[in-house]
Amino acid sequence: MDFVELEAIEGLRWSWNSWPPSKSESAALVIPLSIMCTPLMQQAELPILPYDPVTCLRCGAVLNPYARVEYLSRIWFCSFCHHRNSFPHSYSNIGDTNLPAELFPTYSAVEYSKTAHGIPNSGSNSLNWANGLSSSSSLSSMVSSSAASVSDGDSRGVRPAFVFVVDACTPGDELGVLKNELLLVVEKLPETALVGLVTFDSMVRVHDLGFSECLRAVVFHGERELSSLQVAGFLLCLP
Repeated sequence: MDFVELEAIEGLRWSWNSWPPSKSESAALVIPLSIMCTPLMQQAELPILPYDPVTCLRCGAVLNPYARVEYLSRIWFCSFCHHRNSFPHSYSNIGDTNLPAELFPTYSAVEYSKTAHGIPNSGSNSLNWANGLSSSSSLSSMVSSSAASVSDGDSRGVRPAFVFVVDACTPGDELGVLKNELLLVVEKLPETALVGLVTFDSMVRVHDLGFSECLRAVVFHGERELSSLQVAGFLLCLP
C-alpha cells in the first residue's frame, strides 16, 4: 500500500516517510518530524474495539501492527521506545493465527471504546479481544453497533478538543479559502467540543476565543525559546 492510499485511510500525513531510529538522527532532521491530521475524517468502516488499549509501561504508546511481538513468551516491544512489555492475561491465547484486532496489518487506525473502569493492561475488562474479536469478519460486524456507544466525552467527563494552527504568512486569497473551510469544520464539531486557535508568522498568537468583548490573544516572540511550564504559565494553564 502506498502513502497516498494510507493517507486516504487514516487522514494523516507525515513530514517524513520513516521514523528516525535514534536521537542523533532526529536532531539532524532539516524538516522537523511532524504530522498533519484531518479532524473528523469520515471513514466507511473505522474499526471500533470495545475494550481498553494495551499501552507501553514506559512511554504510554499503544500496541499497534508495527510493534515486535514474541508469541511464545507473550511479550511485545514498543515501536517507539523499544521497551519490553508483557501482555495482559486476556491475551494468553495470542498467536500467529489468533491475533487481536489492533495487530492486524490492515488496521493501522482504530478507535477504542473504553470500558467504565478505564484501566489499561489490567486484563480484567468485561470485554476484550478474546471475546470473539480475533477475526476481521467479527470485528466488522461490530463497527455499526459500537458506533452508537461513542459519546461526546469519556467516562471521566473529558470533552474532545480541537486546536487549529494557521500559518498567517499564507497569501490573502488562500487565507480567505482557509477561513471558510475552518468555519465549515467548526460547524460540524460536537457542541461539547473545546476549540483553540493558534496563528503564527514572526510571532505566535494563542487566541482567547472565549473572550467576546474584544479580540484577545497571548503573543509569543518567534525567536524566544520557552519551556512548556513557562508557556503554560503565560496561558494560565498551570495545574
